[in-house]
Amino acid sequence: MSRPSDLPSFAVLLSRRHADNDHRDAEASLTELEHLLRGLGITVVERVVQRRKPQSSGFLGAGKQEALEALVEELKPQHGEENLLLAVDAELRPGQLHQLESALDLPVVDRAGVVLRVFEQRAQTPIARVEIEVARLSYEAPRVRHDEAVTSSEGGGGGRGGRGHTNVELEKRRIRERLAALRQELAALSTREEKQRGRRDALRIALVGYTNAGKSTVMRALTGADVLVEDKLFATLGSTVRSLAPPTSPPILVSDTVGFIRNLPHDLVASFRSTLAEARDAGLLLHVVDGSDPDWAEQMRVTRESIGAIGGADVPELVVLNKVDRLDEAEREALARAVPGALLVSALDPGDTKRLHEAIVAAFDGELRGEILAVPITDGRALGEIRSRARVLTEAWGDEDVRLAVRALPADIERWRHLVLERREIRSVDELLAAARRHGLELRADGDAFDGTGLDFRVAHATDGEGRRWILRTPRRQDVQASSLVEARVLALVQPRLPVAVPQWHVHAPDVIAYPRLEGVPAVTVDPASGPTWNVIRPGELPEAFVESLATALAALQAIPIVEVQQAGLPLRRIDDVRTELFHAIEATAAELRPPERLRARWLRWLDEDRCWPEHLALVHGDLHPGHLLLAPDGALRGILDWTEAQVTDPSVDFAMIHGCFGAAALGRIVARFEEAGGRTWRGLLWHAAERWAAFPVLAAAWALRTGNDTALEFARSELAGAR
Repeated sequence: MSRPSDLPSFAVLLSRRHADNDHRDAEASLTELEHLLRGLGITVVERVVQRRKPQSSGFLGAGKQEALEALVEELKPQHGEENLLLAVDAELRPGQLHQLESALDLPVVDRAGVVLRVFEQRAQTPIARVEIEVARLSYEAPRVRHDEAVTSSEGGGGGRGGRGHTNVELEKRRIRERLAALRQELAALSTREEKQRGRRDALRIALVGYTNAGKSTVMRALTGADVLVEDKLFATLGSTVRSLAPPTSPPILVSDTVGFIRNLPHDLVASFRSTLAEARDAGLLLHVVDGSDPDWAEQMRVTRESIGAIGGADVPELVVLNKVDRLDEAEREALARAVPGALLVSALDPGDTKRLHEAIVAAFDGELRGEILAVPITDGRALGEIRSRARVLTEAWGDEDVRLAVRALPADIERWRHLVLERREIRSVDELLAAARRHGLELRADGDAFDGTGLDFRVAHATDGEGRRWILRTPRRQDVQASSLVEARVLALVQPRLPVAVPQWHVHAPDVIAYPRLEGVPAVTVDPASGPTWNVIRPGELPEAFVESLATALAALQAIPIVEVQQAGLPLRRIDDVRTELFHAIEATAAELRPPERLRARWLRWLDEDRCWPEHLALVHGDLHPGHLLLAPDGALRGILDWTEAQVTDPSVDFAMIHGCFGAAALGRIVARFEEAGGRTWRGLLWHAAERWAAFPVLAAAWALRTGNDTALEFARSELAGAR
């Protein structure tokens, strides 16, 4: 690449298009190149477009090259012999670049060269400067001019037959040696910067997006930081890290990163891995998109492709459609439909900034762990650290210590392990009431014994001083605490979106969960001695009120956008993964269940039948047992309990439970109403749900073996016996 000390002031733009190119994309790319040149102080005086197949040997056809040569000769007197260059909207091979320079007798720079010059001009941090020099030298090495090869003045030494090194050889050696030194320097700078980033156990978000999408404006809005905000491509190079404001507990760090453009040079992406490590290592990507740009969809694609190139494709993403203040209401609605789950904001609107702040905090809630800490009153330092790094839910002062129910990062909980209040399994209703009392709930029990229906939790019924009924739950096993975190997130997600009630937890601690009892009667109650009893409804004669209300609730549940569910941190299991897990479950439970070969063959045929499996995912309850359905006197659904198994997965999961509990005819009625309510169905849904239910003993046995629950294993065996 020619590198005059002073860049020419004027440029001719050259673009080559072919039939496979999208005209709008090609024009946008050319306009982007013109914008880049303007940032370098270069004015574009002409645009030349060559329509030519990409497999052609030369970059230009003979006729177009002659026309270009004539145009250049015409422009040189107008703008000065030494004040004109050709900028090509493509990455040229060294031979193509040299051929154009020779034919036109003026400097030629391709798209990669322009981007590198912009980066060189804008780099501010030491690590960015080194990364850019690595990229530039990697770009220049194959472009060293062969026609300058003459014997060096130093003569002799090292060449075969006593020949001296050519200038080309010396230049390539210099580049290799400089690259080696720069990479050593880069490794040292990267190590130092890694330490300066602060605690690696901090919650971190990285702003990513197409250049000029408004990331720096969003950064300033979220942190109050005095960062550069400029209407210029690549106004920001390197990373700026600030704390989210208003401050959160635990703190959340926000980093702004370099923007992306079309055809970003590969050497530059590779060299910028250190700077872009903020995006790769973040817990959440805030993907900022200029929603007012007609080309926003392509810009999103380019950004995601670039993030994938640095190993960040699996980092959770929250799309922020910025600059929507430039759109009218209809355009905003169309944008919201096109990118479901995205936040539409103007970074200049304080209300929008508040919504974005809340979404970020909610997205990280799943990273936190609940614990109860007992801090000696005399240990003010520990108390201050906990308050600054943890979300304190309750705080109770005693004679010797302060007891805090907190949610914090696992690494912080481990560091405070010596302060964790020693817990023992709660085995009586009185102990559960005492646990609730520690969290500010004064209740009296409605009975002396636990409700025996829960597999994961012991459940007690209680009443407060105002006569309001409460449900208290305590884990039966240590692993249940993790699932309760998932349940808390799903309840917060679905509560405003469903036409029926769900529990609203007032206390969520490792040893107790408490919430006001919902209205309604469970569709079935189970007595450990006498077995199940149906209430209000009967499986074979479901009232229309029940069918209609259940179908409407399921349609609303499955309509929640997957993006929002992922942002809430809920589990997602893709169809291929579900089928693989089911196959392994069949194999793993074979010894315990000993299913007849006929039934096992049926399960495997179902797994292999592509036509019955859905092509989409949806949020499901996961355990739609009649005992979790609360009914009104007319049979209408009033509430749904126990969301521990909620996840994004095969949408048939809840329908399979309906088939098993109420029968095929009832499922047909409910699916018909579900579709009328806007629910998404597919051709094989009814058969697929029936087959999934036929495999239920496998799922029950797999869960029993995983948790060591012998009762559940016996239940699975009895279900299998019924299926024989």
